[in-house]
Amino acid sequence: MKIVIHSPAFYPMIGGLETLAAMLADGLQSHGHEVVVLCEAQLEPGVAEPFSFRVVRGASFFEKAYWMARAEVVVHAQISLKALLPWLLTRRPLLVSHQTWLREAGEAPLTWPTRLKRQACRFARNVTCSAAIGRDLGLAHDVIPNPYDDALFRLRPEVPRDRDLLFVGRLVSDKGVDLLLQALSLLPGRRLTIVGDGPEASALPWRAEEWKVGDRVTFTGPKRGEELARLMNAHRILVVPSHWAEPFGIVALEGAASGCTVVASDHGGLPEAVGPCGGVFASGDAQALARAIEAELAPDSAAVVAHLQRHRAGAVVEAYERVLFSLTRGMAGGKSI
Repeated sequence: MKIVIHSPAFYPMIGGLETLAAMLADGLQSHGHEVVVLCEAQLEPGVAEPFSFRVVRGASFFEKAYWMARAEVVVHAQISLKALLPWLLTRRPLLVSHQTWLREAGEAPLTWPTRLKRQACRFARNVTCSAAIGRDLGLAHDVIPNPYDDALFRLRPEVPRDRDLLFVGRLVSDKGVDLLLQALSLLPGRRLTIVGDGPEASALPWRAEEWKVGDRVTFTGPKRGEELARLMNAHRILVVPSHWAEPFGIVALEGAASGCTVVASDHGGLPEAVGPCGGVFASGDAQALARAIEAELAPDSAAVVAHLQRHRAGAVVEAYERVLFSLTRGMAGGKSI
């Protein structure tokens, strides 16, 4: 197949959407397909393109239309109105990969751009990263979960698992670190490591003191790559206490693959990411979070392996490939892959 992937955010930007688009393009190219990525992100002057597939950066309206016209199928990594206009000139089969909620924050009424995007999705094959996103979208869809880096996040027997609770993420109010500190105050003797950075980095140590748990909390700042993977292997429980309804939750997979039991909020796509790898608690309830941590669930190892297998990059690429083949053959969607 000749495939165009439109992803406004792309390398060298760092984020879930950028990672998914690059993984998908690389995987499909390795399967023998001809892949072109259209993006807005620019490389620094003199920096060589690091990918084996073609990347067209900052394409004009007519350049986008040109590449889409050459394709057998067009993929939107998150729907974009700017890319819909050139697509209308070509009307190639369109797949939209939904990586977040297609609505406004909170209970705000839908704006006209969001309404227009939702209407456009009626003419596309829709893939959602979680069933929760699919239910909110309200259209026929295929569920293909997001992948984690299984080469990096894996069991490392040489690392002693001698630490207790772990949080990894942006230090912002939506991520629920304040709730975790409150729950920790209900768990005498338990210790917590907080990994990340963000607007609340300076305030959270004060909140820890406020809850009288400051001597049991370690703030490490941000960690990435090998250092983060080893740190996950050193902890028993990864806690994902988000107040916000996460569309999915790759960090839960990373923790599970590193041998952690995962405890997470029960809304959004997080329960799907956790699967059999731990448990969930009522979002926003510190006592429920404390009880879930105390339960010390022992996940079934065979179920965890099967869950992680479905979320490996190779399995996700193959799932997208099946949908793309069926789209070019005119088949209807609306199921989990």
